[in-house]
Order: sequence, then C-alpha cells, then structure tokens
Amino acid sequence: MLDERDARGLNPDARLSGLFAEYRAACPDPEPSAMFTPGLWEKIEARRSYAYRLKLFSRAIITTAAMLCLLMGLFLARPEPSASYLEIVTADQSHGNAADEDLVAVLYERNR
Repeated sequence: MLDERDARGLNPDARLSGLFAEYRAACPDPEPSAMFTPGLWEKIEARRSYAYRLKLFSRAIITTAAMLCLLMGLFLARPEPSASYLEIVTADQSHGNAADEDLVAVLYERNR
C-alpha cells in the first residue's frame, strides 16, 4: 500500500483527524444538566414566528367552522312536518267557512 501525501505533505487520514479536532474545539459538547431540555425548548419556541402562531390559530378556526357547518347541516336536514291528509281535505273543502278554517289552523299548530 502506498503512502499518499497531499500538496502540504500530510497524510489524508492525518488531515481528516486534524479537521475533526478543529471542529471539536470550535463546537464543544453541551454540558448535561437538568435544564438542558427546557432550555432547548425555550430556544425552539423563541424561533417560532408570528406566522407559525397564525397558522395554528387558523387551523383551529377552520376546524371550528367545519364542525359548525356539519351541525347546521344536520339540523337543517331534519324533515319538516308536512300537512296531514285531514288538513289537506279540510282545506280543499272549506270555501269561506270559518269553522273549517279554525279547524285547519288548530290541526296545523298541533302538527308543528
């Protein structure tokens, strides 16, 4: 196996090891402590922007609106009480008779 050297005369493995050593010196490991996770979450929350909060709020509004639409649709889909056969026959036969009109009004109110 040949010993390869670069332009500076260093072995590539030694050069890579030196690069890793420089990186470790520039970015030291964080100290483990009880406040590591809460501190990390504080940093994450600080980076969240107004747009992110607006996105969460809009999702809540859309979900609420969808639920209201569904409930209103179910409420409005209920069948309306229709006139009974007796009401239709009485309405067709009444030609100005006040007693028949009162009967139709009473029956209509009762079926409501």
